Amino acid sequence: MSAASVTVLPRRTPPTILVVEGDVRIRYRVSDELRAWGFKVLEAGSAPEALTVLDAVQVDLLVLALDLPVAGSGWDVVRHIRERPVPTKMIVTSEDTDPPDSPGPFVRKPYRAAEVARLAAHSLNWPSPTQA
Repeated sequence: MSAASVTVLPRRTPPTILVVEGDVRIRYRVSDELRAWGFKVLEAGSAPEALTVLDAVQVDLLVLALDLPVAGSGWDVVRHIRERPVPTKMIVTSEDTDPPDSPGPFVRKPYRAAEVARLAAHSLNWPSPTQA
């Protein structure tokens, strides 16, 4: 017998992404773009909302603004994720420079929603809308 090659196929079930962003305009733009790519998208506008969702629903990827303007910060969410037994992939955003201990790919604000969607698709092995 010869060595077999392994092909990684894209998922068929849409992954669930939680978008955590305090600026409702940015959150809606990113969420709409991710939905256009075929993802199931949940939204939170603060760290407490994000923690509630994360404790209730299995999330495949977190798009997290570290600079949340309301009670709690993105770092509170990062700490919560790191304490969980199930690893969750993350894409982090901020107006600040790349954090030294970034828990995932970093995107500096302002950014294009399509950039985040491409990163999400790559992280989750999901086809772009043109490949579907």
